[in-house]
Amino acid sequence: MGVIETLDDLANSLKTPSKLGTIGGMAVEMIRGKIHSGRGFAPLSPATAAYRWSGRPLQDTGSLRDSITFKIIDEKTVSVGTNKPYAAIQHNGGVIHAKKAKWLWIPAAGTRKLQRRYGYGPTDVLNGLKADGYSYYFRPDKRVVCWKEKRRTRNEEGKLEYRSHILYYLKKSVEIPARPFFYLTDKEMGLIMKEVGSALEQL
Repeated sequence: MGVIETLDDLANSLKTPSKLGTIGGMAVEMIRGKIHSGRGFAPLSPATAAYRWSGRPLQDTGSLRDSITFKIIDEKTVSVGTNKPYAAIQHNGGVIHAKKAKWLWIPAAGTRKLQRRYGYGPTDVLNGLKADGYSYYFRPDKRVVCWKEKRRTRNEEGKLEYRSHILYYLKKSVEIPARPFFYLTDKEMGLIMKEVGSALEQL
């Protein structure tokens, strides 16, 4: 049984509908707490870890965690959810395929700094680099997009060269591991029932 169905059954058992806000608020904090703790989640892939520099699964900008909210629908219904379209695949896992574009553009290590300067979309980054006088190029053989520094520097052999950096990895699909966070344990349900002082019939 999912979070929403469980909460609806609990709400229907209440003698005082004013407790709906308490139920919703507690459920939100419990679900957010799972994201914040990061316990039991599949680890970040090496590429994602390098891009972020640090951090834990489901905790990059905090937008997913903060998007978990509740809404009182009527005197017997409280709903807990998120408006983030990617929440479902993060919870259940799955494969993301390139659809409109030929490739999925996966940011490489160091790209985040450029995103903060130019914008988070690949087009924003490429246009920003070009406007600032940098060049970029595609490597279809290695399925990467790179950018090149303006000045030449000496390599390990002492030769002057333009140093390049990988911007994006190009992939047809990416597998997202399941990281379940949107649920309530029996213990958490017990805490909610104790707080609202309501007996819940067997679900």
